[in-house]
Amino acid sequence: MKQQSDINKDGVTMDKKDVFAVSGLMESISREDFAIHLYGRQHHRDPFATVPLAPLYYVLNEVYYLTPSPVILGDLIGIVEIEILHKKRFTEAAAALNPNNQPVPKISFPDDLFASVRQPEAEHIPGMKTALRIITTDIVQEQRAQLIYEYFARETTAQISVLFKEIATQEIAHRKIFEQALKDVQGRKKINVICPVCGKIITMEPEDGFLGGCAFCISKLMLRIIDDDFVVQRRQ
Repeated sequence: MKQQSDINKDGVTMDKKDVFAVSGLMESISREDFAIHLYGRQHHRDPFATVPLAPLYYVLNEVYYLTPSPVILGDLIGIVEIEILHKKRFTEAAAALNPNNQPVPKISFPDDLFASVRQPEAEHIPGMKTALRIITTDIVQEQRAQLIYEYFARETTAQISVLFKEIATQEIAHRKIFEQALKDVQGRKKINVICPVCGKIITMEPEDGFLGGCAFCISKLMLRIIDDDFVVQRRQ
């Protein structure tokens, strides 16, 4: 006997497994959309924003920092590119199962799914307040993404399960990248910052009062610590 479908509209039939898979894919698309937005804002201000950006972003019971880091965190650029690919793959998989975009139930996660998530501790480093906040909370984001996709991999079948397993593995790599960034921040001898005059990324020593300059606009610059964040200022 044919399994009773949860949704049957316009000639497209989805059984319960398909409905759950589509719900999981739609949840994952939203998660990737959030990650793209989060990492993009942390790397750079939104040039099209007409109102000041909120400093914090709340999703589920998580809090993330949207304030751009004054110290360049280069790996954010590459990770955003991969999150865009993740969203594309989830979107294509959802469209294949649900070509008419029929409504599906929202996912309810098990209460204990995120019990193992821990925000790493980071020792205080003068001038690195925002950078450290960003890295430690992004490690949390990647832990949760991994657990979500592993859960969906267990609860789905065939190629959808394979897709979730593959992307969960990539989220583990993202977490490792951020963990390495945390180690690098704690031990770095140089930092990359933006010239406030022409925008060139320049390298400076992470010391309050460090004197430097930009070879492109010939500006004389000084690195200061203000509110525990590095700020590049012009000097005479």
